[in-house]
Amino acid sequence: MPKNYIVHDDPAIITDRQRIAMADLAPFGFPDQWEQIWLGHRDDGLFVMQCIPFRIYGISLFDIVRLDDDDMLVEVVSRSGHRTMRALFVPGLDPAYLSSLTEGINSLAQQEGFVLEWSGDRHVAINIPADRDAGAMEAFMKERRAAESLFWEWSDIKPFLVG
Repeated sequence: MPKNYIVHDDPAIITDRQRIAMADLAPFGFPDQWEQIWLGHRDDGLFVMQCIPFRIYGISLFDIVRLDDDDMLVEVVSRSGHRTMRALFVPGLDPAYLSSLTEGINSLAQQEGFVLEWSGDRHVAINIPADRDAGAMEAFMKERRAAESLFWEWSDIKPFLVG
């Protein structure tokens, strides 16, 4: 079976010294899928997450990570204190309603000072800094979940695992 790659077309952080690596998504229930991650260099051989994970559990923006010799993510060395909230819209939503959901999330994220990344038009990952209250965004997600418009979760509900 061919491998599928989840990519970050527009990573949250863009710098002139970045590295792209991969994370195996099999331990998170996505066999034969890999997520491309963007990393910032450090002087100690470790790296800083510079994208918001779409499918990797137990990791967030600015966490410090270790790679193996094949540029595969193998360890979360230290946490930044940031959290990742993710949402996936249900398929088949009316285009006007889908647009209003997207705009609602974008607007609320901007208002609250949250950075986000989109994967296509139905999947979003939102960075919640440690010093920010996610209450309004969480309420938005819970309301849309109750309306059966989307599914949402925190990425730290499961630990990071190596495949």
